[in-house]
Amino acid sequence: MKLFGEVFQVVENPNEPDAAIEIISGDYEGLVFQFGKVQFEDGKPNINFERTIRRLPLSGDGMNKLLNNTELNNLMGDILVELLEEKLKHEQRDIERTDKET
Repeated sequence: MKLFGEVFQVVENPNEPDAAIEIISGDYEGLVFQFGKVQFEDGKPNINFERTIRRLPLSGDGMNKLLNNTELNNLMGDILVELLEEKLKHEQRDIERTDKET
């Protein structure tokens, strides 16, 4: 299931060097966060990541409730995987384009 454009969008803040993710539908609509350090676990299909919440969702859920929410954590992980897959696709296209030119 593709989440970009349906569940989240990438947003920029002129006061921040890195873009953020805004949830645009569902239980966490309005939530804005940024990814930090990302690590893959050897031999396991797990991704560990840091995130910083920049704006709370419209639902009014507080920070403690969000930070300990397994469903939200899984959604953030799914978004991260989709972003990584897109980055790999773009890099692969760039490699193929370079190969054709040489």
